[in-house]
Amino acid sequence: MMKTKKLRDLINGDKVVVAPCAYDALSARAIEFMGFELAATTGFGMHGTMLGVPDNGLLTFTEMVRMCRNMASSINIPMMADAEGGYGNAINTYRTVKEFENSGLAGLFIEDQELPPNCPYIKGTKLISVEEMIGKIKAALEARKDKNFVIVARTDAPFEEAIERLNAYYEAGVDMVKPMPRSRKELEDYPKYLKAPIHLGFTYGKETTLGLTATDCGKMGYKIVTFPFSELMASTTAILRILKEIKEKGTDESFYQEMIKFEEYLKIVNIDLYNELDRKYMFDI
Repeated sequence: MMKTKKLRDLINGDKVVVAPCAYDALSARAIEFMGFELAATTGFGMHGTMLGVPDNGLLTFTEMVRMCRNMASSINIPMMADAEGGYGNAINTYRTVKEFENSGLAGLFIEDQELPPNCPYIKGTKLISVEEMIGKIKAALEARKDKNFVIVARTDAPFEEAIERLNAYYEAGVDMVKPMPRSRKELEDYPKYLKAPIHLGFTYGKETTLGLTATDCGKMGYKIVTFPFSELMASTTAILRILKEIKEKGTDESFYQEMIKFEEYLKIVNIDLYNELDRKYMFDI
């Protein structure tokens, strides 16, 4: 089954869909290895791992497409991507959807920020008009080849404005919408007013989702729940810990019991597949 159809079936299913966010092919492989049915990308994480910078819009369209292609091709489950603000105007958005779909992704979201976009947790965002965003949405819908390719519209607007914007975007034809709840009350209230299936980013260290699970959010009415920061922050924590140990003690031995075993790592990166390909196509000289 095509990945786009898998994603569409997940959205049409009865249960909430949990999607951790990857920032490279290895983190994507780990998501599939652990049994998740959907992976997502994190622009925040990709800015950090590819350029060593915050999520400030410095990653170019071509850099994002190249990495998304690597990530999507490394896994057999569908992947959705953060396509920023479409990387330009409506015509740019048209090309963005074509290239992201051609890269093997099953869906993406575009946001209604002014360019260059930035992470709302870093600084305030400015929004384009509803009319301009609807132009981008129409371009995105026309650009996709596979009607199962999922297009999501995101806004960082305040609650009441976000409801108006997202309902207008849904009427324009997007498959899902993505608000940014700023409080527990907003988190609980969005599903009461939004007409579309809702995509939620689980907030890192924020009281909005503190103490809740993805299942809890699914019961509220959210359909896809992503975890944009989890893999990134956990892996960065582990990197700093091991480097501190090496710097202070000149050895990493105390971490051996905590580290993944070499053989398990090889399984994550598909050693069995490539061993089989060796046996099938290679020969000893």
